[in-house]
Amino acid sequence: MTDIRTTIDDWRNRGAHQPWFRRYEWLAIGLVGWIAAAVLFLPPFGKPTPLGAAGVILWYLTGFVLAGVMLTDREKPILLKRATSLSVIVLFFWLFYRYSGTRWDRVQEQFFNFSRMDGVWELYAQGLLVTLQLSIVAAVLSIIFGLTFGILRTLGNPVIDLFLGLHVDIFRALPLIVSMVLIFYALPFLGIRLPAFWAAVLALVLMNSAYQTEIFRAGIESIPRGQIDAARALGLGPGATMRFVILPQAFKIVIPPLTNNLVSLVKDTAVAYVITVPELLTTAQQAVTWKRTPTPLVLSMFVYLATLIPLIHLTRRLERRLDAWNVR
Repeated sequence: MTDIRTTIDDWRNRGAHQPWFRRYEWLAIGLVGWIAAAVLFLPPFGKPTPLGAAGVILWYLTGFVLAGVMLTDREKPILLKRATSLSVIVLFFWLFYRYSGTRWDRVQEQFFNFSRMDGVWELYAQGLLVTLQLSIVAAVLSIIFGLTFGILRTLGNPVIDLFLGLHVDIFRALPLIVSMVLIFYALPFLGIRLPAFWAAVLALVLMNSAYQTEIFRAGIESIPRGQIDAARALGLGPGATMRFVILPQAFKIVIPPLTNNLVSLVKDTAVAYVITVPELLTTAQQAVTWKRTPTPLVLSMFVYLATLIPLIHLTRRLERRLDAWNVR
């Protein structure tokens, strides 16, 4: 009992210097009153009357203000702030579910009718496999060409810089879908026929290597000139200096933007449907036609999210590690 009282006294002492509306006891009173208002005054399930809708909006805005007081207080625990943010988001969707008047049974039947997915899973697995193959092959080739072109752009050769500059400008400006269609449908008139898969790979590599060329060039040029001079003074040649001094440091700098580019590359594989590559989106569209339900498209959305969200979080972690490395 003494420990509980000590904890309460500590909380009060910590918040004694704060405005009254930021103190825990007043926030607790506001939260209790807010919950009581929900129990007493919120309309029943279904589309509310205009007056009821106004009450729902006012109630939510009141909770939003309470959450704002919590989130803008630097002294509140970060775990409490995260829980508050999550509660605000969940509450919004709960209110939408409760009062939007949507026929949720119809939504479930049309968009989440997994009972009609019999026989589609194997097709889906094939589409996902093609998407992964397309992403991996294009990513590896893009990095190879992007790194090579980035190094060449730092040499200062005007002829090389002219051609690589044209490559960068053209394929950064050209929409991916245009280059993909041109490669697949126009090159055969020149006697060059590529399978749909490799036409998509070529289009992805041309576009992403253009972006990665500038990423690697910027990373290489960010290395201080003094380190290059020191390497030369130790007897290292240009190639050894690039390999052992410049590139190891440049890679640490380019990892975050490079990872962002690779995430975009995985998303861009969906464009390959225009040249009939049987990737994930193409197989989902085939399943929609076959089963006459948009559920396969919804499922493909979840597959993309499950694939890309971990990559996005990896990018954030790499950025934080890079910031910590720069501080050191």
